[in-house]
Amino acid sequence: MKHVTIPQSDTAQLNLGFVARNGRTVLDRRLFRYPYVLMRTFSQPSLPVQEGLDDAAATLTHVVVQNSSGPVHDRDNLATNLRLGQGTSVRVTYQGATAVHRARSGNTSRERLAIALDSGSSLTYLPEARILFPDASHQQTTNIELSAGSSLLFTDSFTVHDPEGTTRPLRELDNTLTIRRDGEIVLLDRQHLVTPAFDRGFSAFGTILLIGHDEPNLSEIPHLYAARSRLPSNLGWSLRLAAPDLRPIRTAINLVA
Repeated sequence: MKHVTIPQSDTAQLNLGFVARNGRTVLDRRLFRYPYVLMRTFSQPSLPVQEGLDDAAATLTHVVVQNSSGPVHDRDNLATNLRLGQGTSVRVTYQGATAVHRARSGNTSRERLAIALDSGSSLTYLPEARILFPDASHQQTTNIELSAGSSLLFTDSFTVHDPEGTTRPLRELDNTLTIRRDGEIVLLDRQHLVTPAFDRGFSAFGTILLIGHDEPNLSEIPHLYAARSRLPSNLGWSLRLAAPDLRPIRTAINLVA
């Protein structure tokens, strides 16, 4: 296993690779640098075990990523690469919500995520929400590569927060997610908000994508609006969530995940 710091010339601050070995999913590439910190991993049974996956996928590896800098600032340019080898089963979580601070004129913070799933692999990706402050300008780009028999549970959420208690808007949120299967684009999802005005009834929003999973069924959650739809190309399902704050959205994510 490699456990080193990525050189400054590398574009990804967090670069993880997983393989199936001796009936377990293990890290075989563990590269990170500021602001990300990765300590130990945790193993747990993967329940329910999906039919058709080999024994390695029966043991899930849980990784907790920490952001040592805390908030995202207006010139940050962050990148994460995740590669799951054949028959692996992985759960990735983060230690807490991430504040995105205001951007000075002309500046934008950026986050890039690349996920590659080999055949029969399974990923549950559960980042905490972004908290967008007034005048924040943030760009998120996610590229996901699927293979035969791979499965994915992917979540993304954000809320707006004005510490002065008014309704000053964020400046811009540009969020693009692209999913490819066998090199072909099968899903393109785009959210582009410019100085949006949110009703006080809805200031937190989330997306859950379920690929290779059964149709999700949410029990009634107070103060949560949820819309379920089938994804194109027989990918699976999506849930769109809206709520007055993050608590109902976190409840929904926990129920599905």
